[in-house]
Amino acid sequence: MSSITKLASVVCCSVICLSLLPQLVHSITQEQLEKTARTFRQVCQPKHKISDEVADAVNRGVFADTKDFKCYVSCLLDIMQVARKGKVNYEKSLKQIDTMLPEHMKPAFRAGLEACKSAAQGVKDHCEAAAILLQCFYKNNPKFVFP
Repeated sequence: MSSITKLASVVCCSVICLSLLPQLVHSITQEQLEKTARTFRQVCQPKHKISDEVADAVNRGVFADTKDFKCYVSCLLDIMQVARKGKVNYEKSLKQIDTMLPEHMKPAFRAGLEACKSAAQGVKDHCEAAAILLQCFYKNNPKFVFP
């Protein structure tokens, strides 16, 4: 089995597990959240040729102004089901926040989602829209974390 096929299998299993988790538990641990984030990153990072340095800089508020980076962000937001093609999945995101995040993170993530739900409205390019959403989430969520 090729490494891409294995990675695709891991991602599929992660997505299925994430879709089932709200029915099974009230929240996931910080460790589980970080592990899932790493899995998502492993899919999008090589696809868009983003270095670890560029990806890690997001959590310090540094956003690369390149098409590859913006499309990397779009890929992650799509996999996390926060957005689809640059448009926020508000109801789904709210449900995920309420059912999956650790309790101490919920208020900040709700506030960020509320503040940013229409931040990229009217932006046609989904990669550009995703980058706008990411920057908005960073500015409006004091507990911001990104894979």
